[in-house]
Order: sequence, then C-alpha cells, then structure tokens
Amino acid sequence: MTRHALLTCCCWLIAAQIASAEWSVFDPLTDPPTPAVTDSEWSRPIDAFVFAKLRDAGLSPAPSAGRRVWLRRVTYDLTGLPPTPAEIEKFLADERPDKEAFAAVVDRLLAAPQYGERWGRHWLDVVRYADSDGFAIDGERTSLWRFRDYVIRTFNEDRPFDQFIREQVAGDEIDAGEYGLVGVSFYRLGPWEADNMTAQRRRQDYLNDVTDGLGAAFLGLTIGCAKCHDHKYDPITQADYYKLQAFVAPIQHARIDAGFLPEEMKPDLKRRYEQAVGKRLGKINEIKNKIRGRIAKKKSVPAAEVSDADIDKAVKEKQDVVESGEADELKALMTSPDHLRPEWRFEAKATAINNPGDGKSLPDTFVLNNGDVFDPGEQVKASFPDVAKDWSVPWAERIAAAADAPSGRRRVLAEWLTSDANPLTPRVLANRIWQYHFHAGLVATANDFGANGSGVSHPHLLDYLARQLTTGGWRLKPLHREIVLSRTYRSSARHPEHQKCQDVDPDNRLLWRSTPRRLESETLRDAILAVSGRLRYEMGGPGFLEKLPAGMRTKYSFFEWEASPDELRLRRSIYMFQRRNLVHPMMEAFDVADLNLSCERRQQTITAPQALTLFNSEFAHENSLHMAQRLQGDGRDVPRQLELAYQTALGREPTADELSDCEAFIKSATERYSKREGVSEADRSLFALRDVCLVLINTTEFLYLD
Repeated sequence: MTRHALLTCCCWLIAAQIASAEWSVFDPLTDPPTPAVTDSEWSRPIDAFVFAKLRDAGLSPAPSAGRRVWLRRVTYDLTGLPPTPAEIEKFLADERPDKEAFAAVVDRLLAAPQYGERWGRHWLDVVRYADSDGFAIDGERTSLWRFRDYVIRTFNEDRPFDQFIREQVAGDEIDAGEYGLVGVSFYRLGPWEADNMTAQRRRQDYLNDVTDGLGAAFLGLTIGCAKCHDHKYDPITQADYYKLQAFVAPIQHARIDAGFLPEEMKPDLKRRYEQAVGKRLGKINEIKNKIRGRIAKKKSVPAAEVSDADIDKAVKEKQDVVESGEADELKALMTSPDHLRPEWRFEAKATAINNPGDGKSLPDTFVLNNGDVFDPGEQVKASFPDVAKDWSVPWAERIAAAADAPSGRRRVLAEWLTSDANPLTPRVLANRIWQYHFHAGLVATANDFGANGSGVSHPHLLDYLARQLTTGGWRLKPLHREIVLSRTYRSSARHPEHQKCQDVDPDNRLLWRSTPRRLESETLRDAILAVSGRLRYEMGGPGFLEKLPAGMRTKYSFFEWEASPDELRLRRSIYMFQRRNLVHPMMEAFDVADLNLSCERRQQTITAPQALTLFNSEFAHENSLHMAQRLQGDGRDVPRQLELAYQTALGREPTADELSDCEAFIKSATERYSKREGVSEADRSLFALRDVCLVLINTTEFLYLD
C-alpha cells in the first residue's frame, strides 16, 4: 500500500467512525435529500447516495455488468434458482431499452411462487425456525411446518410486513384470523429443553429466549446482554430487559386448531397422508396376515375364519404361530411415538401459544439478580426501554390497562414495534433486505445496530430505504424492485482500479464493486436439482427427510431418520425437515444456519469437506447422471450436448478451448469406460458426459454469483 493510499484509507476510516458515532438507531427517521450527481447513470436516489460516498472517498464505481451476469444474479437473488437457457436467450434477444427489459424480468421473478420460498428462507433464518426441540431429546414439532408455509405465503402475497410482524407478536390478540393463529408460532421456534431442570428454570430460560429473539429479529439489538446486568455498550438497562419480558410473561404453550391451509394444497396433502398411513398400516397387515395364515394352517380352517381377536391373542400369549420379533414389531408399529408416525405431521393442530384464561392469576415479573430465577429483585411492569421514551408515551395508558388483563400486552408490543414513531423496526428490516441483495448490510451486523456493531456505512441511504418501506405500505416487492434495478446492483465484480479501491475500502462497504457470493447450502442443493431437471415444484406441507450418506447412523436414542420417498426429496430445500441435533451433512458443509440462534447472515467458509461433498457424494453423482441423460435428449451430438451443459449450469456458451477440451475428455472417458466390465455401449458416453456435468457443478463459476 502506498503512503498516499494509506493516508486516504486512514482518513476515510476516521470519517466513517465519526459519522457512525453521530448516528444512532434510536434517532428518528430522517428524510434526507438525494445528493446531486452529474453522472445521469447514477441519478436514481439509491445510486446517488452510493455515488456520493464513493466520490467523497476519492473512488469511482465499477463498470456495469453485462445482461447475462445481471440475469443470473437477480434470478438467484429473487427465486434462489438459476435462470434456464430459454430465459437467458429470451432476455438477451429482448431489443427493448434496458429500463423496460430489466423491469420485465424483475416483475416476472417477483410474481413467481419461488420468490416466497427464497425470501421466506431468509426470515426463517432470523427467527430460528426448526422442526424439532433440540437439546437431548430433540422431540419433533409435528405441525410447525404450518408456520413455514405461512411465511412463504406472506412473502408471495406481498402482504404488508408490519401486519406480518403484528401477527407473529400478537396474532391471537389482534384477531388476525388464520394468519394470526399460525403466526404466533413465532414464540415456539427456539430450542426447548424439556428435561433435567426445574419447571421454574425451564420457564425462565424460555422467556429469556423469547425476549432475546424479539430484540434480535425486530429491533436489531443485543437485548440479551442486559439479562444479568446493564448493557455494557448500549443504553439498555437490566430493568429494561425484564420490562420488555413482562409483555410475553403470561403466554403458555398450546396446540390450537389452525384453519390455515391453502385450498390447492389439500388434495396433495390428503394423498401424502394416505401414503404415510398406508405405509404403516400396510406393514401391520402384512405381519398379521402371516400370523393369520399360520393359525389357519394349524387349525386346518380357511384363513378368512381367523379373526383379528385370534391374532391379538396369539401375539399377546406369544404362541408358536408368532415368529421371533413379530410381536415386538407389531407393538412398535401400533404404539409408536411421533417420529415413527409420519401421519401425525398432517394433523390440523398448530404449534402455538395462548394467554391464561379469565380468573387465572398472571405471573409477576422481577429483575433477576445476575439473571438467576431464584434470586428475584425489584418487581417491574411491562414497558419499553427508557431510551425509547420519546416515542413510547402514547402507549403508557394502554400498557397500564393491559397489565392486569388476561390478554392485550402483546398487542401493545406489536403495535409499538410497527408504529410510525418507531425508527428501529423499519431500519432493521430495510437493512436486512439490502443485505440479502449485496452480501452485507449497510449495517454489517444485521442483528446488532448498537455501539458494538459495525456501524452504518450509508446512514442517509438506510433512512431513505426505511422511508420507502413505510410510505410504500410496508410491502417488500417494490423495495426489491428499486434495489435490483439500480445501477449499484448492476455493478460488475471487476474494477479497473481494484487495488486502489481495495487499499481504501478493503471490505467494500462503499460498494465500489459487486461482491462475489457463494450460493447458500439450500440454494446450491436446489440449483443442482434444477440443472439435473429433477427439481419438483410442489409447495407446502410437512417437511421431507433427505437421504443420509452411506455409513451414517439412522437410528438414535429418541428418533429414527427414515428418508422420504424420492417424489418428496426432490422438492426445494426449504421443505427439508429441520432437525436441530442432526443437520444433513451436505447442508452443514456449506454453512447452513445454526438452528439454535438467530442467523443474521450466512457464513461463507471455504473448507475441504465442501469439495469432498460436492465431488464425491451420492447426491452429486446421481444428479450429474440425470443431467447427462437430460442433455443427451433425442440423439443430440456431443458438441450440442456440451453447449447445452454450459448454458444450463453456468448460463453461458463454452469457449472454443472449453469445448475442445470437453470433447477430448468425452472421447478418452468413453474409451476408459469401454474397458470396464458390465458397462454397456450406450452407458459409456453417458457416464463420460456425467463426469463433465459433475465437474461443472463443482466449478467456482457454478458455486458463486459474480
């Protein structure tokens, strides 16, 4: 780094720290004027805010990426799937001005049902969605999938996000109908320890988990740091923590009737239910019929004359007509717990919460000395942090009215979180939306807007986005549209003055280029299924269990991992059963979210197990083979197969050298397979093409968005 560059970098960092110190998430939202810029390409508000910051730092933005790069980037961003060769060809052939052609693509992607699956996954990360309890027993939550489907449906319908927040915080108290009944499952998403502690401690741990989750998801604050003492960095006292906790203190776990189930899902769900029940009942009948036949033979009577009572008696008395193990297997099938009764996952109940009924005493809330439930201090009532008192006054009377009522506290909390006066919630949400489009938020620590967080790189831009959100009715799709159509979003990942920009802004917080991003674990799995042609698009319903790699245990102390049928396992990864204590190895290798914690942003590690998983796993080989079969089609020649392979996997044509190298490899691999015993002539070329497909899905170009 040159002396000048070092000086520039230091000056910029000092200026950024000063600006960050002057800005607080607790400050009211501003309505900043759009900076004046002379470059018309950067005149839109988002671009002007970014360009002004770059100009002040003495930097210039990267050139615009081409149409092909932008299409791949925006398709993955909005749907989590790669663009098809047909979609790419149509977009590149669109002769309309860029403004119209790009807008048409965005509108199509936002209207696709896959948008809700993609963006619903982001929210499930934040709120810690999982289908099991975690800890030692890790019991199944057999109907929590309804919350996952509710989230996807909310995103697809572009329902106002402030209403979505209110439904999760107090859906049962604001009379939100089926949405509210399922929405409050938000309070059942964290891990739950059902054993090895007193009921009082278990309850307090649960309330702490809920309070921490509220702070992280909606306020972007590390509220949990104040449970034992005043927050060391932010203006949040220990009393503030327990005052906030008092809003949720009355809730109790419940399983309630939930009407939320889209009509179009019911026939498919009924079919799956019948399959699940039929599998278990079929096995029971198979064993019983064997016993029936032996009884009939022993008594020399037709099998039809042997009643179920005769069979039950033989099993109970362990008569010689019952072979070893049959009695135990029947008992297990007929009295099995949830994990062996997949039909329970289709029940109409929802995992939710409710309030104590009328006449029941409401729990008091105390400041706990050192966070110890057995060492209570001052009693507190529900209220909001003192730092927010300037915009919390209108709720004082309502809080007091709800303090001793059987319900109503969480309704006040929900309305406070989404009120026009509250600057935290819209800032936090706008920052999350920005983050998922640019790899990092304007506040890089999306769950911590406080003093110990990253600070904000573009405070005026963040307030602009937050205002666009609130004035636009809290709808996310218009905000997505504005972001992905911006010149900032279209920037290339390559900059002609890369080293200079790197010296001044090594983390790219000023957005001088696009940051390459690796596909997340779910997106990678979905992309492989998509290019193989096997991905199934059925939406909703109970989660499926993916097949575990050979050699892994499938039977554990409290559950059995039984892979679902292919027709279910070929669905998108968001519908994979999320077990806390056993994460699928492929998902774990590619940095799936920790299901026990609110995940503000996925990690992007580079490790040896990733390469081993993607090159050697049964999943990769199986789908590479299906991709090869798809490419061979109706007698396509090898050059056309390879062209289509590159178009499908990488969204581009192969270069002349790549085509030549692949053709040479196909020829040599086909000869090699001809020397293997049992490989037919037709399979030789198929296996060679499969190997090419396997290499393509292992390339950096497939794994990363440029």
